[in-house]
Amino acid sequence: MNQPAHFPRFHIPKLLFKFRNGVGYKIQVMLPNRRFLQSAKRGEKTYSMLLRNAIWRCTDLEAAVQTIRRDDMLSTMHSLMRKGAKSDIDYVASIWWSTWHARNKLLFEGKKPDPRKTVAKAKAIVVTYQSMQFKEQGSPRSIEEKKAQRWNPPPSSKLKINVDAAVHAESQMAGLGAVIRNSQGQVVVAAVKSINFQGDVSIAEAKAVQWGMEVARKASFTNVIIETDCSMVADLANNKVSNKTEIWWTIAEIQSSKQDFQSIDFYHVPRQCNTNAHSLAKRALKSSESVIWRDEFPADVLCLFDGFN
Repeated sequence: MNQPAHFPRFHIPKLLFKFRNGVGYKIQVMLPNRRFLQSAKRGEKTYSMLLRNAIWRCTDLEAAVQTIRRDDMLSTMHSLMRKGAKSDIDYVASIWWSTWHARNKLLFEGKKPDPRKTVAKAKAIVVTYQSMQFKEQGSPRSIEEKKAQRWNPPPSSKLKINVDAAVHAESQMAGLGAVIRNSQGQVVVAAVKSINFQGDVSIAEAKAVQWGMEVARKASFTNVIIETDCSMVADLANNKVSNKTEIWWTIAEIQSSKQDFQSIDFYHVPRQCNTNAHSLAKRALKSSESVIWRDEFPADVLCLFDGFN
């Protein structure tokens, strides 16, 4: 590309395009650095640094940025976050982009940018971005999505059972976890069990549903909702046809056991809504015993029940 006549000819330094661990190009030409400016040669670096320093002097972040380590964009961001300046991250990123854009205008179009306008543009970008984020977070769709990704208590007339399986392929073992909660979200029963892994994760997930039903029967709970993060098992438990004969025997036992309940429903939920059951399933892999706790729980089990999930 042709350079403007009043600028000396030079090549864009390779420094600008070097990556560090695949993330972020070097930003020495993007942040204020007086020692580098004093030792810089004539040419592009000098023009870039003069512009860069002029832009940063128009912000209220120059002093803060000068005190942090500046290896690359990623380390700069981390340094800002460690200093508790998370709210400035968007602003700094926008300043970088606006400085780069202004530099290109200067070098390739000969347009001398106004540092104050460059900073104003950067602020406008942040305001627009944050405004859009706020609208998206407050939109009905976003609220519904967040609600769908969070564990929800059952109706007061029912208990909810979350079940999951964890597999350790090397030992050919699977751990099953079940947690039963009431309409206030309180854990009333927790249970773990280890079984032999048959080489199919869906079978282990079906066994987890079967285990949850067994735990409910032993606790004399007859109105329940069962949630699993395996969609195929949830569909099969709801009388949909299976094309996998290996899992059908377990599903048939689940169908037969429905008669032991006054009301039982099966639902598929995202994994984020099933983390407590998954944690219990992983704990089950640590021993070969089957245990059911009711009302009182060991400390290591209690620490798994942090929040609705």
